[in-house]
Amino acid sequence: MGKMFLELLAARRRVLALETTITELQATIKALEAEQEQPPKPEIELLGVGGGVVQREVTGMGLKLMYPNLLDGWNAYYYTNDEGWAEIFNYIYCVFDMPPYLAQRMDCEDFAFLLKGLVSALFGLNYFAFIIGDSPGGKHAFNLFRTDTGQLLFEPQLGTFFSIGDKGYKPEWALL
Repeated sequence: MGKMFLELLAARRRVLALETTITELQATIKALEAEQEQPPKPEIELLGVGGGVVQREVTGMGLKLMYPNLLDGWNAYYYTNDEGWAEIFNYIYCVFDMPPYLAQRMDCEDFAFLLKGLVSALFGLNYFAFIIGDSPGGKHAFNLFRTDTGQLLFEPQLGTFFSIGDKGYKPEWALL
């Protein structure tokens, strides 16, 4: 009986030592995370175009505006060049831990709205549209943005961009 008690006591000491080690490691991880620096927010070239131009461009692509009365025809819409967009997407996907896809809870329209909000809030760019259209998998939400060389589509769930009509994506509705 005494030997079993000593073995249990020794096992309890090992468990307490492991718990202490785990607590110390958790504190070290938190300290390292706190020290980890985020990359600096990139400086981008701010470009602008009037709302009337935006409307002509969007409708010229065959898109319907979800809420045409929200399009500000008299004020500028802001965008950046190709290099600026690359910096923006790299920054957002590096700094933010994008949530995983969850059917019905965090799916395509949530990703597209989230990215539209981040681009607007962090960089002040409003020529970044929420789009609903067709994709190889059926109806889908994604984004459209203007660069100094034209418009491109962005698939926020994958972090990829491509030309309109590529990869089977066909935008239909736009919200700017």
